[in-house]
Amino acid sequence: MKCQKCNINEANTHLTKIINGKKTEYYLCEKCAEEQGDFTSLKFGWDKDFDNFFSGFFSPSLTGAATETRCEKCKMTLTEFLSKGKAGCGDCYSTFRKYLSKPLQQLHHANFHKGRAPKRLWGKLDTDRKIENLTEKLNRAVLKQNFEEAAILRDEIKALKGEA
Repeated sequence: MKCQKCNINEANTHLTKIINGKKTEYYLCEKCAEEQGDFTSLKFGWDKDFDNFFSGFFSPSLTGAATETRCEKCKMTLTEFLSKGKAGCGDCYSTFRKYLSKPLQQLHHANFHKGRAPKRLWGKLDTDRKIENLTEKLNRAVLKQNFEEAAILRDEIKALKGEA
């Protein structure tokens, strides 16, 4: 679609004005939209900085050897991972797992998959989640020195793992 103001450039901005209940829509090119004067700047830098968009979430204060943690497969360091905000390969997620937990919790309100999955996987996913939940309860029971509850939880975990 051509710009409605200059009829030369391709329209890449949709401007909607509502004044006294009257709605007016414009399809403008970037130059004409800037000349319109309704915006201080239409340049957000998404095209250049999108790869680094999430890097702010992955910037815990790290020192020493932690920043030199390196993925065995792609050789990406933790420092590179944090600055780029994306992994170099699938193994990076395992390598940098302990550094991803808090940011994933902040972004997605969970650090495990809560969405849809193929039906054939639901049984295993459900069992894995139950085992993880029971393991957390077991750890808390041990810390509280509640060994009777810990033994019951241990037996439940073994039963779920098929070790009973």
